[in-house]
Amino acid sequence: MLNKLVEYIKNNHPDTNVDAYLDAKYIQLNNTQLKQIADALESGELATSPASSCGANHFIFHFGSTIILLQKDTTESNAVYTAELAWETDFLSVRSVRDKAKGFYFINFEFDDDYQTTLLDTQKIIEGHVNNSEKNQQIVDKVMPVLKGFMNAISD
Repeated sequence: MLNKLVEYIKNNHPDTNVDAYLDAKYIQLNNTQLKQIADALESGELATSPASSCGANHFIFHFGSTIILLQKDTTESNAVYTAELAWETDFLSVRSVRDKAKGFYFINFEFDDDYQTTLLDTQKIIEGHVNNSEKNQQIVDKVMPVLKGFMNAISD
């Protein structure tokens, strides 16, 4: 799926630096692994720790039809990580090299040490699609427990 995403970005957002994706450590979890993390969080076996305790600085977290590019924030803001969620959709890619290609829907956000999210503007929009901040927040809220669990699982 990462190759499809990179190809989609090259075709539809040529000004984007795809190296941000290509240079990141890629981690894909299957459903069994996701369930193990969820069960460990629920049982208390996996303790939650601040986002800043995660040692990964630049990585891609992939599960299902979702890819999240994460980068540790090095600015003086309260954000610990900035993220770009890419969700494979059935929206047609208007400028794709293929006539009927699946597209990707992008949501940019950041989160603090307590995994509290803030939506950010994105330049990668689907032509003719209205960006709905409330819906975007709902999507981010759904993926954050999975992301938080994963980050806690790999924390120092």
